[in-house]
Amino acid sequence: MSRPVSDAELYAKLYWRRFRGVILVLVPLLLVVLWCLASTFYSVEVDSEGVVLRLGRHARTTGPGLHIKLPWPIEQVHLVPVQRIQSLEFGLKTLTPGRVTVYAAPSDAEKRVALMLTGDLNLAHVGWIVQYRIKNAENYLFKIGGEADPAVAVADVIRDVSESVMRKLVGDVSVDHVITIGRDQIAGDAKVQVQEMLDSFETGIDVVTVKLQAATPPDEVKEAFDDVNRARQNKERMVNEALGERNRRIPAAHGEKDRAISEAEGYKERVVKEMRGRANAFQTRLKEYEKAPEVTRTRLYLEAMERVLLQVEHKIVLDESIRGVLPLLQLDLGDRSGVGVEGGGR
Repeated sequence: MSRPVSDAELYAKLYWRRFRGVILVLVPLLLVVLWCLASTFYSVEVDSEGVVLRLGRHARTTGPGLHIKLPWPIEQVHLVPVQRIQSLEFGLKTLTPGRVTVYAAPSDAEKRVALMLTGDLNLAHVGWIVQYRIKNAENYLFKIGGEADPAVAVADVIRDVSESVMRKLVGDVSVDHVITIGRDQIAGDAKVQVQEMLDSFETGIDVVTVKLQAATPPDEVKEAFDDVNRARQNKERMVNEALGERNRRIPAAHGEKDRAISEAEGYKERVVKEMRGRANAFQTRLKEYEKAPEVTRTRLYLEAMERVLLQVEHKIVLDESIRGVLPLLQLDLGDRSGVGVEGGGR
């Protein structure tokens, strides 16, 4: 036989049934409230923007910080990194970036992308990098990708546009221009044309830069192109050395010319002054000679004899009265030993 139920047990069972019904209602309601609160608040990073959609249509765009929106599914937010610089590589693959970047061996697909026909009907392997950022978050999300991932859709558009532009630019110039001096010009023109096409598609993308990282001839003729480049480098080196020698010698020649001119002018001035002094001395002597010709002639004779006799080492002075002894003297020694003879008269 079953035990009779007491009044306390009966009241306990009744209260439990009522409390259980309240719990079954309040717990889901509390979970819904917590979920709504969690979906109401959202934060945006400093390099991003938040695009808020209300029932699938663009409502507003918010900047970095903490924000409030209506709970899902009324409003939902997409975070777009508008300040982040992103890059795409074509025809190459970077293994280790840095001061000396290491690239991986290109795959068959990358080789097909990089192989281009130049304007002179040669082939060249051209690898390039496109760096970009998002400038319009709404266009980035809805103009290109549709329901697909916008990052993948925009990457495909940039790939197609940049490859088309690069093939057009490379096809207008020679292979030498692509490999040597034309890389910077091609990269600058590619940046402008890629930006124009992306703007026409309203992608919301801003092209930061386009860089040609690799421009080489095909492997079959690479050695010949390397020889040509080495010859050009040697030519430039020899031209630079010749210009340096020219720049060194021309100033030296100018200096030598100026020095010779200065010496000639100094010599000219010295000779002119000396000749003028001699002329003035001659004029002075002429005036004295005109005043007393006999005395002046005697003085000039004595001065001349003084200069001559100063150069003779031995002198023999003979009086006119003893001319008879002249044959006894060896007067011819004067020509060999510097012995001179001076008579007593003129």
